[in-house]
Amino acid sequence: MKKVFVVWGSLMLSSSLFAINNVNMQTKYQEAMKSYKSKDFAQSYQLFSQLYITKLSDAKLNFYLGRSAFETGHYAMALAAFERVDMLDPSNLRNRLEMGRTYFMLGMHEEAQKVFEEVLQNQEIPKNVRKNIELYLAKVVSTQKKSFTSVSFDLDILYDSNVNYGSLNDKYSIYSGTLPSEKVHADIAWQLYGGLVNVYDIGESGGFGIKNRFSGFIKDYKSENDYNIKYIGYTPSLVYSQNKILTEFSLSIDSLTLASHEYLRTFSIIPQFSYKHSSTLESVFYLKYQNKKFRESINKGLDAHHYEISYSLEKILTPRSSIVGNFVALQERKKAGKRIDVDYKEYRSLISYRKNFTSLIGSEFFGEYRRRHYDHFSKLFGTTRMDNAGRIGISLQVKAKNNLSVNLKGMYDKVHSNQERFSYKKYILSLGITKKF
Repeated sequence: MKKVFVVWGSLMLSSSLFAINNVNMQTKYQEAMKSYKSKDFAQSYQLFSQLYITKLSDAKLNFYLGRSAFETGHYAMALAAFERVDMLDPSNLRNRLEMGRTYFMLGMHEEAQKVFEEVLQNQEIPKNVRKNIELYLAKVVSTQKKSFTSVSFDLDILYDSNVNYGSLNDKYSIYSGTLPSEKVHADIAWQLYGGLVNVYDIGESGGFGIKNRFSGFIKDYKSENDYNIKYIGYTPSLVYSQNKILTEFSLSIDSLTLASHEYLRTFSIIPQFSYKHSSTLESVFYLKYQNKKFRESINKGLDAHHYEISYSLEKILTPRSSIVGNFVALQERKKAGKRIDVDYKEYRSLISYRKNFTSLIGSEFFGEYRRRHYDHFSKLFGTTRMDNAGRIGISLQVKAKNNLSVNLKGMYDKVHSNQERFSYKKYILSLGITKKF
């Protein structure tokens, strides 16, 4: 009899613990759904991740887990969740569509294309959904073409508060006294940028490729015509991609015209290496050598060898946001002559955050610090020049229609130099449009 009571008591305790655990899981599920509906996907992902292992056969829970994982950049987890839903409910078109999007983010383009084409066969899909699927399918197909060409144009009107980089102070100090600073000149301008990029795969897709990039730029001030710019450049590259690695060896030739005279020509060699640590984390490293040759005889003393090394790390936080950190070290060495304003070393660090609030509205915030140290002592100032500079900026992009967007940008620059003549501040505001083909 005693044994019977012990067994009965154990069963009752187990039943009670199961009931308590079930209540806790239900509470956690409701909390996860609340977070999901309020678009707090980081929280909903965390909670659904704790629940799904006991609910592998729950199609609805696994779908919400997949969506939360996708929105937080956990694409492998998202795909696993969507595949479980597909086994439980093969007729779920929304789940099939999310699977296709996830395949695309993972670089599984053939699988993505197959899923999108299957979904499009259903004639009952709403027109707006069908259009979105067709756009995704076009992206997938374009990534698999042997030849891909893109063209873009940016047209802006801007206000520059300090076109001539006038000094912060009315006077600046030199070794023997003071001199008056050049007056700050503000002006408005329009500028146009155009770029064309063609990539051609040699042999199988994803191996060797040839990339050609052409770019041009024009800036025209209303009054300060001495600062008008025209630029044209051509960069051919040999590209090799394999799994997580992308290498690119580029040559670059460009020409810069200042006012109405050709000012500078350069030739550059740029090897670059990219490594994709995961679907949301990528490193980019490059080296650069540039030969700078100034065209007018008065500027021949500025001819220089330019050396540069850069490392950047980009993290995709969610499908709509990312952050990039970049560090650059560079130096220039003059080819000949006795000018003291050519040889220098410089270090830059930059951080940029991009966020798309909706499919139509996006923004970018960035900050940069620069430190430049010249090599030669200036008898005029009685010092060796050292510059510290900061730059912050913000931009807002609004997509007006497919491949056309309106851009509003603001940037503030401030440089402090131990030689006061080179200390300045300026801000630039611009409004323009971007068109891509």
